[in-house]
Amino acid sequence: MKADSLKIAKVFSTGGDIHYALPHFQREYAWKRENWETLLDDVLGVYGLYSEQTQPEHFLGTLVVINDGVQHGTIPVFRLVDGQQRLTTISLMLSALGRLVKESHPSLYKKIQKLLVNEDEEGHLYYKVLPTSKYGDRLSYQAIISGESPPAVESLIPKAFEYFFKELNKLLEKDQIDPEQFFIVLTTCLQAVFIDLDNNERPYEIFESLNFKGKTLTQADLVRNYIAMKLPSNNQAYVFDEYWSPIEEMLQEKRTVGKSRLGELTAFLRHYMAYLYGVLVNEEHVYSRFRDRGQQQSIEEFIEEIKTLKRFAVYYDRMLRPTNEPDQSLRLQLNRLNILESATAYPFLLFAYEAIDEGRLSPQELAEGLKVIEAYMVRRYLAKEQVGYINRMFPTLFREVDTSDFVDSLRRGIATKNYPSDERVRQALQVNGLYKRDREKLVLVLETINRYLSQGSGGYTVLDGKATLEHIMPQTLSEEWQRDLGLDLTDDYELLHTLGNLTLVTQDWNSAMSNASYSRKKALLGKHALELNRQYFADGPERWNGQEILERGDYLSDLVIKIWPAPSMVTQERVVWSERPQTITILGETHKIRTWRDVVQITAEAVAVIVSDFEADIVSQLPTYFGRNEMVRASRELTNGWWIYVHLSGRDCQKLAMRMIELAGIPEDEFKLTW
Repeated sequence: MKADSLKIAKVFSTGGDIHYALPHFQREYAWKRENWETLLDDVLGVYGLYSEQTQPEHFLGTLVVINDGVQHGTIPVFRLVDGQQRLTTISLMLSALGRLVKESHPSLYKKIQKLLVNEDEEGHLYYKVLPTSKYGDRLSYQAIISGESPPAVESLIPKAFEYFFKELNKLLEKDQIDPEQFFIVLTTCLQAVFIDLDNNERPYEIFESLNFKGKTLTQADLVRNYIAMKLPSNNQAYVFDEYWSPIEEMLQEKRTVGKSRLGELTAFLRHYMAYLYGVLVNEEHVYSRFRDRGQQQSIEEFIEEIKTLKRFAVYYDRMLRPTNEPDQSLRLQLNRLNILESATAYPFLLFAYEAIDEGRLSPQELAEGLKVIEAYMVRRYLAKEQVGYINRMFPTLFREVDTSDFVDSLRRGIATKNYPSDERVRQALQVNGLYKRDREKLVLVLETINRYLSQGSGGYTVLDGKATLEHIMPQTLSEEWQRDLGLDLTDDYELLHTLGNLTLVTQDWNSAMSNASYSRKKALLGKHALELNRQYFADGPERWNGQEILERGDYLSDLVIKIWPAPSMVTQERVVWSERPQTITILGETHKIRTWRDVVQITAEAVAVIVSDFEADIVSQLPTYFGRNEMVRASRELTNGWWIYVHLSGRDCQKLAMRMIELAGIPEDEFKLTW
């Protein structure tokens, strides 16, 4: 390895012949206006300091190349491993300056052209810098350097040239720069560290160290460059054209996947590695995992791996864009899975698609299997289960699945993966607010319930316009609503975003209903086109309060459990805390209750009467549940002035109540709940 500090004029061979070829796997030209502005500002800053006595230096960065020998007898050819963005941009700035001074300073124009082209050559060797073909970069660059208009392509290269042309033209018109002096500054004051690697070195290690800090390369960029540096130059064009280019066209890094917001190609490589190894690596380790695998492979094995990647990229493209899936039943289920943002299941789907390709599984069987996964994902969403678990679970699930008995073996496997039971779903839907997160998922749940209720009617109604979520008890309570809710207003309002208080309408209906009275909403919903609304509200309750919200929540819970049934292997144990108690008896005194939060409040009131020092005996033991002021989330004020936190699940409410009973020394048989 040789490293030298070279002036830009020397980088372009000071008018002699040289050719920089960007490896096929280099990313497209990606610099944007903020990068162009920074570079021009830097050059102008140096220009302002320049004089015959003072010739400041400005370091541009590093250019890493691999010497590919000599072509046509005299032209040294280098593969540009790192620095393509800087080198391409400098050449575009030079070209813009040349275009502007061609008529007024012809000798300067000739000097500039000698830095940009090899005048005695033809074809690719004519250009000293040769970008990749991605997004039309090469076609645009060749046209600009040749003084022609670039074609209409996605490339950012024409925009970069246009920016420098306009900005330099302004400066020249205002006599703020002298073109000859600006050229001198550009070519002699700007410098780059030129690192020349021989073919026996590991260029990707140099590349990693250069890009460890402050760079914007994605994991997919690093993988692409590793491929370029591992493959011999005589294999690159074939592998790029046949395999890698189609992959990048299918899975574009500028589009993102799911909540991870990873670029499509990076996400694909991450899920592919998870499929191979059974572990979903951190996103910043995708490249290193790919590199470690590549280092263990011969060139032939490595090329075969990239060929396999292309096949799996086709699968992944179908997962992301189900319209590309030819099987209608599978297309439908993939669409639903994507609404549920189930990208965590993609490693498992890669396995399934490979099984289809090998004839071990049919698309229809996979579609049925996706219904099993959908039920699992819907239940976990409604129960607000943590997603970290399924990130670990899905990459290994396929090991428990037999493709000859795909659906049933999948049910058996997924049943052991923290599958929310019927009781867990019922309990969660009584207390979980669903409105403020993942609304598309909630719309899917309610639309599916509507379709289920429409069975036997010869069809089902879809909304004329995008479905929106409507609160029956509105988010902003009018005086009439406050009057109707009465003393229970605060408690009832805590159920605002639960499933029992939500339904589907169009945006027009949403605006029309808004904060309308319940009687008005009931009349409208009772005549609504959706069975979801008509069946419940046509002869529905005359009042709407917390009790009615809970009852409709129970009604919808029953439908959820029917539509997305749990596998028979899931334990459906009786869970006392998941049911809603009717009364609580403490020390012989019975109180009617409506929610588990009532249990917490009444228990705290009873305990406050018994203990001698509430703060010392209770609050100090449970400090996170008590405060002197109202808390941010749901809390209730006790008669002794303390506030108690009640934004808890049924199970946690019961635990808190039992803990207070224990601290107060009340015998367990003096604390009873009835259902």
